[in-house]
Amino acid sequence: MQNHSFAPLKTKRSKVQRIMFPLMLICALLSLLVTGSKDALAQDYDIDRISRAVVQVKVEDGAGSGSLLIRNNELLVLTNKHVMEGFQDAFIGVLSDINSPSELKFKAELKGFSDDYDVAVLRITGDLDGNPVTAEKLKQGAYGFPFAELKLPAKETEVRRGEHVGVFGYPGVVEDELVYTTGIVSAVQYGEYEGRRLPLWYRTNAEISPGNSGGTVVNSRGEFIGIPTYVANQEVTGSRLGSLFAAEFAIAIIDDEEELLTDWADATRSDDERLDLSKEPSFGLATLTTADLSAIHQQEIVSGGNINSRYLGNECLGYVASAPDYRVVLTETQAELFISFVSREAGDDTALLVNMPNGEWRCNDDYSDTTLDPGLVIENAAQGQYDIWVGSYSSESFITGDLALSNTHIVASENLAAQLNLSGDPYSGELYLASGFKPDPHRIEIIAGGAVNLASSDVSGCTGHVGINPDIRLHWQGEAGTLQFYFLAVDGSADSTLLINAPNGSWHCNDDANADTLNPGFTFESAESGIYDIWVGTYRESTWIDGKLHITEQAVRVD
Repeated sequence: MQNHSFAPLKTKRSKVQRIMFPLMLICALLSLLVTGSKDALAQDYDIDRISRAVVQVKVEDGAGSGSLLIRNNELLVLTNKHVMEGFQDAFIGVLSDINSPSELKFKAELKGFSDDYDVAVLRITGDLDGNPVTAEKLKQGAYGFPFAELKLPAKETEVRRGEHVGVFGYPGVVEDELVYTTGIVSAVQYGEYEGRRLPLWYRTNAEISPGNSGGTVVNSRGEFIGIPTYVANQEVTGSRLGSLFAAEFAIAIIDDEEELLTDWADATRSDDERLDLSKEPSFGLATLTTADLSAIHQQEIVSGGNINSRYLGNECLGYVASAPDYRVVLTETQAELFISFVSREAGDDTALLVNMPNGEWRCNDDYSDTTLDPGLVIENAAQGQYDIWVGSYSSESFITGDLALSNTHIVASENLAAQLNLSGDPYSGELYLASGFKPDPHRIEIIAGGAVNLASSDVSGCTGHVGINPDIRLHWQGEAGTLQFYFLAVDGSADSTLLINAPNGSWHCNDDANADTLNPGFTFESAESGIYDIWVGTYRESTWIDGKLHITEQAVRVD
């Protein structure tokens, strides 16, 4: 037998081979990456079929999304708590035509919500005419659309990072249209419910917009795994990451009916989510007698805040601040107490909330069919403290208007004439100066303007539009010397006015300090000690002018 030894065969590649080999290797790697990406984003479900089970949830002040489920032969809608917050009833829209906007089909009532998690469940009570709706007829397509139940994952199914997700909902960027977006699971967070370890949150890069809240998320097999709930934004980079509340966790909650709440007033809320009766009112307080109410008591208010008052129930709605806007103490019981708010601009939508001396809440949105202004009539109004909030219908709206209290009638825009309130808290605070003060002149930033038309007020010979309360209250101590007030607008072409109530009660006003300026000024040659209430106004109605009020002991020419 012969022995043979073999050495590795060495060959020399050509120049073309040396170039092509790495390119082929790169292409192969890219192919693997693309294949892997396709696998991660692969889907095996009928989008149109699932869309039939994704509903639109409409309440009085907006809309969200939900998933239509059959549990224990009940027709339920699973959604986010914040979609229904403050409401007991909703309308449910479905896709009768898969390529058309949703169509309202059903009425639903709140079955319950979680106090700890952003989950609520509704029970469908009937069609729009009040006729009963059954699960069997729904499955048979008796309500104008072919319903197909959402599939839930098998118990052993685990959603992992990188898995494909499809998000269904009504985002609001297009009116009443169902939108489908896709992405992957970026992270998974587990939690515990009733001793069970369950997926709690899935994070995703799929596009989620307002209105998607409460919608439906499925995995690559079309199984219902989550509810779009909120989006976290990174301000520096602009990156977004959606948070999906795990369907398994949500269903465990709604199946535990003893833990569900049905009254929004029972919900646990943090201090910054509640109205706080202990806080000082933002626009002051007043002690009112029967005579005061007979003459109509008015107070300028700016509505709005970041707290949704619907949790109070009792028809309370609107976004308000934590602190009361105004506090009233009645010295005597009134047969009737009329409280109303009149906004300055037609079309502004506001709401009124009043906490009574006995702790009861009274609320109103529109006091008649012809106005968006709110009003309340309280019969046998007891003496004591009334805390009042004025809310805006939308969360980022701040509306200027006049709160009015009377014991004879609701005060409406046609019979409300704003008047000066000498006793009102000055908008820019109180100032204490004495002779020889430094620096001279003393300057205070002011925003000129307001609702009071001086031409129709009790102050004769004055023009302009000023606020109800003074802008500045000066407490002056000095010998009978020169004291000059003048206002310089940031915009030299802006036309402002000046109104002053002197310590002896006399009124003084000015439009233009001289022929060369639109800025106003007034000089007291022998200024007596005491209180000077000062208003800075605008010549034109419904305008606001930024500038600085100057106070000096020197007689200067105003430019």
